[in-house]
Amino acid sequence: MLQLPPLALYIHIPWCVRKCPYCDFNSHTADVLPEADYVASLLADLQQDLQFVQGRSLQSIFFGGGTPSLFSTAAIRAILDGVQAVIPFADGIEVTLEANPGTAEAEKFSGFRAAGVNRLSLGVQSFDALQLQALGRIHDSAQAVAAVRLAQAAGFDRINIDLMHGLPGQVVEGALADLQQALDLGV
Repeated sequence: MLQLPPLALYIHIPWCVRKCPYCDFNSHTADVLPEADYVASLLADLQQDLQFVQGRSLQSIFFGGGTPSLFSTAAIRAILDGVQAVIPFADGIEVTLEANPGTAEAEKFSGFRAAGVNRLSLGVQSFDALQLQALGRIHDSAQAVAAVRLAQAAGFDRINIDLMHGLPGQVVEGALADLQQALDLGV
């Protein structure tokens, strides 16, 4: 008997504070985010694909981007509520939201957690100041560490960070230092 694969949903929020020079994802800067229109469009688009659900429940949802954490907690909650109204969530569903350490806010992290996000994915990339500058990141190492601590304080016990390796000029010791910092933070 044919068994359908687990059902997962990727939700793309394409806005950033600043476009990083290495990024080739569909992302853009904007002075004002069109949250209400975008949420309505996402949920309308989902309606078009409900035929592919085929009785399955969602095992995971991933908010990627861009910088999804730029959206308000109300917008993230509206998306999750809208999705759950038409597709059942599996017990233990993992809901991940990407965040930029340079825009980390305690109140927003708590709000995302209350809205149903249970994993935070922080785009740290490196803890090295020169690497962060070369990558065009808007945060520094201290802000990256602070973002992890804010996420932990907001109740997230599932936190991952993105680290880039093989960067121009990066030496093995630098890559290992980034990994050690991540281990020390408990992510």
